[in-house]
Amino acid sequence: MQHGLVASRRRNGTPAHNASEQITLGGKSRSISENVTWGQRKRFADGKVSLPYGQFLGYRKGVDGLPEIVPEEAETVRTIYRLFIQGKTTNAIAATLTKQDIPTPGGKKKWQSTTVESILTNEKYKGDAVLQKKYTVDFLTKKQKINEGEVPQFYVENSHPAIIRPDEWNRVQDEMTRRKATGRHHNSLSPFSAKIICGDCGEYYGSKVWHSTNKYRCTIWQCNAKFTGAEKCRTPHLYEDDIKVLFLNAVSELMIDREALIEDGRALRMAFTDFSGIDEEIGEITSEIDVLSGLVQKLVDANATTTLDQTDYRNRYDNYIERYDQAKKRLDALREQRQLQELKGDILSGFLFELGELYDLPMVFKEETWNALVDHVTVHKGGRVVFTFKNGTEVTVMM
Repeated sequence: MQHGLVASRRRNGTPAHNASEQITLGGKSRSISENVTWGQRKRFADGKVSLPYGQFLGYRKGVDGLPEIVPEEAETVRTIYRLFIQGKTTNAIAATLTKQDIPTPGGKKKWQSTTVESILTNEKYKGDAVLQKKYTVDFLTKKQKINEGEVPQFYVENSHPAIIRPDEWNRVQDEMTRRKATGRHHNSLSPFSAKIICGDCGEYYGSKVWHSTNKYRCTIWQCNAKFTGAEKCRTPHLYEDDIKVLFLNAVSELMIDREALIEDGRALRMAFTDFSGIDEEIGEITSEIDVLSGLVQKLVDANATTTLDQTDYRNRYDNYIERYDQAKKRLDALREQRQLQELKGDILSGFLFELGELYDLPMVFKEETWNALVDHVTVHKGGRVVFTFKNGTEVTVMM
């Protein structure tokens, strides 16, 4: 095998290295790769963000090396988000941008719906960044693949200026989830989408138009899977006016114990937003990661400049990396838990605010009240309808 390699090199006019030289070269290549890999990982952990500016709408590289906003491109991004919230599909938005001769992030004339969706779901537009979405699987060929948990990812908050407000970005993600959940039956302009659930099969209710060509035209909501299962769902359909009346009846029941609900909700919100324990553990793990980072960097530098026993080096390197990755996973889990608690606190705050504003009886249906109070509605056979509110309270009303 070695002879064949040497002969091949000689035929190409390139001097051959002996076996020991090959090993040395390979070792240097791996050492350089580990140094680069560790430096990249450390850069990610420190929250240093770089974007593919040539293919990224709305940002350019600033003088400090960090992303800065391009005003005219940022306006296009805001238009995309605004159109989506107004009920436009990604296909319709792509068609609108193409018609207006607005170039794509890659400078092309025609927009694709996938490009619009990628802009709508990219966290960088709210000023955050998920780093190491891809990683190098072969340090010689530099081949990369999508990171599916093989190596740590890093989520950096407020890493660069935001084009889209975080609350607006989150609202778009919720809307995106609802549309995908309801599929082709989704009416993106309706507050009832992805909110009403069939008590028989668990599928969402979707809107249907009856008598579309005559004066009796009306919109009803029924289980999307009503006729697709082995047995037909026995849950009733609902007219939109029925949904509104049922909601107002449920809220009236909720109002009976409003003061107690508000008091309990405030206590629950305080529990959600008490981050003292989580923040203390985050601080401890962050310190541990800093120590391990220093140990890894020192070891990699020593291996690049001096002769170390490679077995001992590999064992120490793998041990440090394993401890680092475990600590980073725990840190990510804590930050995710903190973010979830913060989100629950925000949802509960909206619920309490809206509940506190409800004084006038009889009430009228308002979409903002529905959105702030209702988590989901479950329709059962026989006309029993259960409203689950965002504080966890359930109220049952009958059709």
